[in-house]
Amino acid sequence: MQKVAAVPLVDINTSVRNVEALTTDKLPARQPQRVEFYGMRPKYLRYNVWDPEGNLAITTAEWTETAKPLPRPPPVQLMHPVVSETVSKHPDLFKIVSPVNIERFRDLLSDHPNQPFVKSVCEGLKYGFWPWADIWKPDYPETLDLSLSVETDAKREKFFLEQAEIELAKDHYSASVGSTLLPGMYCMPIYAVPKPHSDKLRLVNDHSASRFSLNSMIDHDHVTSFPMDNLAQFGEHLINLRRKSPDLVGPKSIVVWKSDIEGAYRLCPLHPFWQIKQAVRIGTDFHVDRCIAFGSSASPAIFIAFNSLVTWIAKYKRDVPFITTYVNDSSGCSWADDISYYAPYDKFLPSPQTRLLSLWDDLGIPHQERKQVHGSSIPVIGIQVDPNEMTYTLPNESHQKLLAELELWTSPKGSRHTVRRWQHLAGWLNWCFNVYPLLCPALSNVYDKLRNKTNPAGSIWINNAVREDLRWALDKIKSSPGRYLLNSVAWMSEDASFTIYCDACPTGLGFWYPSFNLAFYSSTPFDDLDGLVDRKGFIFYFEALCVLCALHDACINQAKSPGRFIIYTDNLNTVDLFSSLSALPSYNILLREAVNLLLNGSHDLRVLHVPGVDNSIADALSQGDFDRALQFKPNLSIHQFQPYHRIKRGEVFSLQPPQKPMGAFKK
Repeated sequence: MQKVAAVPLVDINTSVRNVEALTTDKLPARQPQRVEFYGMRPKYLRYNVWDPEGNLAITTAEWTETAKPLPRPPPVQLMHPVVSETVSKHPDLFKIVSPVNIERFRDLLSDHPNQPFVKSVCEGLKYGFWPWADIWKPDYPETLDLSLSVETDAKREKFFLEQAEIELAKDHYSASVGSTLLPGMYCMPIYAVPKPHSDKLRLVNDHSASRFSLNSMIDHDHVTSFPMDNLAQFGEHLINLRRKSPDLVGPKSIVVWKSDIEGAYRLCPLHPFWQIKQAVRIGTDFHVDRCIAFGSSASPAIFIAFNSLVTWIAKYKRDVPFITTYVNDSSGCSWADDISYYAPYDKFLPSPQTRLLSLWDDLGIPHQERKQVHGSSIPVIGIQVDPNEMTYTLPNESHQKLLAELELWTSPKGSRHTVRRWQHLAGWLNWCFNVYPLLCPALSNVYDKLRNKTNPAGSIWINNAVREDLRWALDKIKSSPGRYLLNSVAWMSEDASFTIYCDACPTGLGFWYPSFNLAFYSSTPFDDLDGLVDRKGFIFYFEALCVLCALHDACINQAKSPGRFIIYTDNLNTVDLFSSLSALPSYNILLREAVNLLLNGSHDLRVLHVPGVDNSIADALSQGDFDRALQFKPNLSIHQFQPYHRIKRGEVFSLQPPQKPMGAFKK
């Protein structure tokens, strides 16, 4: 059996560029192209890593081709005696109102591949949508008025009256029902809240008020799977546009456009048997609200279903190929000199935007001129997009507000917030990940605290683990320019600075560089398992720890310039961990350290899967079976290292970086 050659002591921090490559033997088998390609598209990036063949990710338009039909009211719901009697006695109160030209809408969708879905949306527009609700809930009162549970003032009362005049003029509100609710009616509270970045007010319906709320009647499992396009799809469209015509790319050569539907939710009428539950009090009188409203958990799903079909028509019938839709906002990019005259506004607009607005006019969808914008840099979903510089930027005002919010959450003083505010923080951070994609680990402990919390008004204390995650994110945001370069991540496996293979077993960790015949081994730090939630998952922890140690070594060997690293592992959970940058709190410390390494050196990492049969050398190293490793690679130089160690400080853990090696292995 061949001995391990005695070699000079090699520090794990020694530059592999100074180690002679001693072999040109065949490397471990590469993954099938499809598997490796998608491994090069980590989930946390959300966008920017595009298909080299130009195939774009599906948008809401394509989603409609496989979407399930929207429901009609189940027969049992139409048999409710009290509701049936009130609706039949007062037909003038319960009307189906929508400006949408249903026949034209149906005609333009005549060749849509998912006709059951198309039919369900058309029926909703004609007969009123059903919000997946059960009006037979046991122990619920027959009639309920919660309108007086809200304190108001003269300014808000005046606003409510002005809003009512608008809604009455559009027939969205019925005429007065009187000062008393009819049998079967529900009236939820309404609020007047300031609009973002404005002193104007917005009317909000609180359909979650009380244990008898309207939202508690809705089956939430059916209203949470409706998609919204985001900057992921937008980034792909922008990159694809530039790639298809690279000769046209130049300063200010591309514009971004964005169009907004006026009163979006109010385009979708409700079935009379749900209208009766949406009474609103204005002054002393009650009115029936006939349309989906802001505050209902079913409203986004219903409107997305409708507007996604509109987007499908725009994309496949009206030559608007690059379009993304986020609820009622549609946006896209086009060449700056591709403009068309739009007569209703008496101005020239980007041609795709003109075609979209013309489609809306054809369908009867309202819009206002001031909400239709375009330019060389405009905000899309709150992020400033510059298609020529290929950047996403957090606007300064939003940046400062985010910092202030994180300062509040990370203050040492013990405090607690409502579940709703915790959810708001999670949503806010998720939004900022469009600019700071590497900061995903900041939400690990936040999500853990929110687990199984269903009462929005309930309170949750902030613990030290949450503070530590958020303080880490705060420090990174403070030191960042808040500007993300879209095309900085477009690379494939052959562009990697280093390629490393890793493996772990209960007794050891091993990784090696095929290009340099250089390998490292460490025993597993079992003491580090103290405090882990699930000791049964130790092998997963060690697999992820091995990848982190390999990354640490690669970063030191690439200290003088940004590097691109590919690390192979045969553990799929570890691949997903580093692809999503999302983990349970016990493992999150590893992800945060990985992000620290990448940000400090402006490096890029892809963790890919390799089948175990093709990872034999790393497997042998992890088991300390150096003779077997040398059978595969006779000239392999094997050295020992000490891995990261978890250190408990108070209630939280930190990581101690790898130390210098103990020496070269000898037989």
